[in-house]
Amino acid sequence: MPGLTCSSHQCADTVAETTILSRLYSFLALTMHYPDPELCNTVFFEAMTSLLESLGSQTELSLLRDWLNQTPDPLNDLRTAYTHLFITADSGETIPPYASIYRDGNGTLQGRSTEQIRNFYRQCGFDITDTNEPADHIRFQLDFLAALTSEARFEDEQFFLQTFFRPWFELFQKKFMQEARHPFYTVSIQLIDFFTKEEQ
Repeated sequence: MPGLTCSSHQCADTVAETTILSRLYSFLALTMHYPDPELCNTVFFEAMTSLLESLGSQTELSLLRDWLNQTPDPLNDLRTAYTHLFITADSGETIPPYASIYRDGNGTLQGRSTEQIRNFYRQCGFDITDTNEPADHIRFQLDFLAALTSEARFEDEQFFLQTFFRPWFELFQKKFMQEARHPFYTVSIQLIDFFTKEEQ
């Protein structure tokens, strides 16, 4: 067909890649949402377990399984952990999942980088509809990467990862791993690191 630049096999590979990457980013974004009963359920945990098995991540798989086996109410446990880790721990103990805290040098929310990130969303044709959280929250950034890859916009994905995401995420991850206070979030952060590093 005139103008078609890839074979049907190559096109099918591209479609498969965009679907897989988009779903991975969406799944990773879910791990960083405030825990919700519609998302945080047996299907969700089985998907996470399957992902870890497919990667051969035995240490993380053991962490997750041990936590699930020892936790009678995973949803409540995750809500408590999320609140403590990311929202209301004692001063200096909270690990805020916002880029501006790490990128702008003064440790405050809604900094210059929040606007830069939101402007890049808009430049790419997307915006945040949930105004309860700043645009630089990690879950929005992962949702944005999911949206980009669903449209096979790999150059924009690479630019966003290298320019906006990885520089602050590495600092966030380092701080989080020093604390390492919850198995589910430890595994989630390691998965986010693995997939965003792989895509650079």
